[in-house]
Amino acid sequence: MTGRERLSAIMHRQKADRLAWTILVDDITLSVLPERVGVRTGFEFARYLGCDVFQLEGWGTPHGFRSPVLEWGSGIEERRFRRDGNDVTELRSSDGVLSAEWRGGHPVKHAVGSLEELGLYTAMWETARFVPADDSEAFSAVDAAVGDAGIITRFWGPSTVPRLLEYDMGMASFYYLLHDHPAEMERLFRVIHEREVVAFQELAAGPCDVITLVENTSSAYISPDTYRRYNAPHVRDFVDVVHAAGKVALIHMCGHVMRLLPTIRTTKLDGIHALTPPPTGDTPWEMALDIVGEDLVVIGVLDPSIFVMGPVEGIGPALDQLYTRRIRRSNSVLCLAADGIPVPIERFEAVAQWMEANG
Repeated sequence: MTGRERLSAIMHRQKADRLAWTILVDDITLSVLPERVGVRTGFEFARYLGCDVFQLEGWGTPHGFRSPVLEWGSGIEERRFRRDGNDVTELRSSDGVLSAEWRGGHPVKHAVGSLEELGLYTAMWETARFVPADDSEAFSAVDAAVGDAGIITRFWGPSTVPRLLEYDMGMASFYYLLHDHPAEMERLFRVIHEREVVAFQELAAGPCDVITLVENTSSAYISPDTYRRYNAPHVRDFVDVVHAAGKVALIHMCGHVMRLLPTIRTTKLDGIHALTPPPTGDTPWEMALDIVGEDLVVIGVLDPSIFVMGPVEGIGPALDQLYTRRIRRSNSVLCLAADGIPVPIERFEAVAQWMEANG
């Protein structure tokens, strides 16, 4: 099988010819690779290692995927600029201004923190819509670069509740407002989600066979009850829309998800991307199969405490322990995650050598 055939089979719960594995690397790791390997891009590094390519749309390439595009209604102006070393986003209307600040891709000031700002944000979303954009040129370019080595997934999100928790409000404001003003918060949930269902439809109509909703789900910021009441119904709508188009629905959940898995099972999702075992996460791969079901597609990481921080000599024994007979039969893909930190080539090569001997 080619990498494309292998990953496609696993995504559709069919038998693959060997264990599948992939890498997630950025320029930080690529920049520390020795010159002897002659590698400049993630695709070249994957070919060097002999692994499969599970490509997150145009990530790590010059090609951006845009569709669907969020457009604010008339009378709302969106401004982006730099201030005191931060990236600032402002939404302006005749009723007021919402301002958020980011540093290094992470929010340091949230746009919504009061009841007044909540009402203003809701009014802005009532004018918003998601509209399609032509991603065919970007898809063709990335698809040609991937070739037979793997597949491309559309990587989009998050949906309403994690959007507010992670980016627009932050945990403190989200939970204070939900406790003190539940009707107003639930109205905002409905308004955003109604528009996101249209976005889900556009995603499902796009060129990718596998659609990944990027939620960063973790019980560190959402309780099982809150997830069940608010987040899971939105995920279920995403899954239903993607399934109606005959495509595969994955959810990116890179945090602590063990306590959420019984509810996650009810969404009928096909698989979990970036499932993380202890001690960094809290969910061994087999536990996810126990709770969600044997058909679950697992794109799981080798825990960073082993892959990044432990002795290189410990990687092989860790893989021996990970790949039980049950996991070998499962719909699983090992993902070596090295984004945002430099990881020496010896660690990737240790996995490649193990896969060559045992995969």
